[in-house]
Amino acid sequence: MFCDAAPIWSFLNSLGAIEDPEAARIASDGLYLMEVFPAISMPSLSAEFFGRLAAPRYNPARRKTFKASDWTKVTIALAEKFAEFKFPEPAQWLRMTTHLPRVSKADQDCLDAMVCLWIALHWRLKDRRESLVIGGKDTGYMVLPAIEGARLRLTAAAKRAVSGVRAYGTDLVD
Repeated sequence: MFCDAAPIWSFLNSLGAIEDPEAARIASDGLYLMEVFPAISMPSLSAEFFGRLAAPRYNPARRKTFKASDWTKVTIALAEKFAEFKFPEPAQWLRMTTHLPRVSKADQDCLDAMVCLWIALHWRLKDRRESLVIGGKDTGYMVLPAIEGARLRLTAAAKRAVSGVRAYGTDLVD
């Protein structure tokens, strides 16, 4: 993924998608692509995941840190978000995965895909001020939902980490 010859780049190019998250918010047609990062969105998924060492440990491939209770918390919180958006099918699927007898890495990949879908829906359907774009279109960015506490913490961290930061809407871009 991190080299120019990685298969992901030719796949993304073949889509012919427009990579402009702001335009995607208001477009009435077309194919748009945006970059998201599920883990950094967890605090905005549930207040329970906000704070130092509060991130859910729901990756079953990491057997030492995986917590079945965190899997349950993520699936339930995400099902509630889809229900709020009036998308019953994803909510139902998430409720079913809450009770899997054994969670696999493939299950976690599917759950992360659902987190990505939630992020895209949040970006498109919620007020713009409830999301952040961190980074820049030319150098790499992430779109994420951001409750107020997460927004403040991420903005402060970005200001500390990046020199020459300029405003992009209400967000930070290099």
